[in-house]
Amino acid sequence: METDPEALYALIEALGIGLLIGIERERSTGSPDGDATTGVRTFALASLIGAISMITGGLSLLMVSVAVVAVTRIVSVARRADPNVGLTTSLALIAVVLLGALAVETAMLAAGIAVVIASLLAAREMLRGFSRSVLTAPELRDGLILGVSILVILPLLPNLDLGPGGALNPRSLFVIVVVIMLISAAGHIATRVIGARLGLPVSGFLSGFVSSTSTIVALGQRAAEKPEDAQSAAAGATLSSVSSLVQIGIILLALSPSMFTVGLPLLFGAGLAATLHGAAIFVLALHRKVEPAVLELPSQVFSVKGAVSFALLVAVVMLVSAFLNDFFGNAAVLVTVALAGLVSTNSATVALASLVAAGQISALDGALPLALALSANTVVRLMISWRGKNAAFRKTVSFGLLLQLAALWVAWWLAELLRVWFAEWSAVIPQ
Repeated sequence: METDPEALYALIEALGIGLLIGIERERSTGSPDGDATTGVRTFALASLIGAISMITGGLSLLMVSVAVVAVTRIVSVARRADPNVGLTTSLALIAVVLLGALAVETAMLAAGIAVVIASLLAAREMLRGFSRSVLTAPELRDGLILGVSILVILPLLPNLDLGPGGALNPRSLFVIVVVIMLISAAGHIATRVIGARLGLPVSGFLSGFVSSTSTIVALGQRAAEKPEDAQSAAAGATLSSVSSLVQIGIILLALSPSMFTVGLPLLFGAGLAATLHGAAIFVLALHRKVEPAVLELPSQVFSVKGAVSFALLVAVVMLVSAFLNDFFGNAAVLVTVALAGLVSTNSATVALASLVAAGQISALDGALPLALALSANTVVRLMISWRGKNAAFRKTVSFGLLLQLAALWVAWWLAELLRVWFAEWSAVIPQ
């Protein structure tokens, strides 16, 4: 049984929750012919009813109170000419009763939920405009697919380690699918918000979250069709490498924090070179006073087939790596991860991080395979960019990729020197 001060605090919290949501509803339905029974006083009383029911009678009395408030509201709505009017308010009224009861148990959680509900109610016009005018049909479809994947499919998958050395886990593999879809969705949303205003450089950067290789191909074609946009296209192609490296860092951090720590110098070195080079090209393009065009992105938010294919590729790489690692040791990982890097740095990164997380190899042993995978993919993009028809685009992007490659291996060399120096220094210091 709650002590008197605790019960008083709970009632005050419940009153505040009812007033917060009630004020919002009062303002939303404050027209002269509005529903006067669902204003500040109604919501405050409903919240107090929930709190009092929980304090005096517990869960059984709370159920009765919720039923009484719901029936009362149904009768009130039924008396109106349009029975659909007030559906949101009716749901909010029942929620307030439950929040009043929740305030007795956990006041902080109840207050947080109340703020979220009030914010949703206040954002009615913004949400309605977003769903009707901004959100497209493909975006709605892909959003539902993403929701089903996260909320329905993912919890049902078994969390079991299968295959040689436990290299495959169904839930972990599907997490990869979800992560790829989330990253692609984030890039799509960002492009919808700001991509059209800043043109090819920003669009290229955002497209790199989906595929830096595809971005270089698309921007190379743009530069060939419109030579005046070659410099802006080159900036976007170069900056796509930055977003690709950021994505690799996110994947490493999510799957293996230790591998992220080891790989951070490599990602930072290559990313810094790409950022400085891309920013310099962008500044030059702005000084030329040429208005950058806008890269047209696909209407779909993400490709489910691409995400699943990517996860299957990762599974194959992990199986081959684990199999070769069992028979030939860690040296085989260099070959398999480097080969995966030719196809996709993400697949190589996920496979490598998963092997480290599973204990197949150590994080320090994963530094060289990561460098080889990044180098292999950079070489592929270098070959693609060099085949571009526009000379300015071809030379600018190729030079930037060579800078990234050099910075990557300089960073790897410095990191190895520091590790050796630290190991020697630790050995001579008495414990």
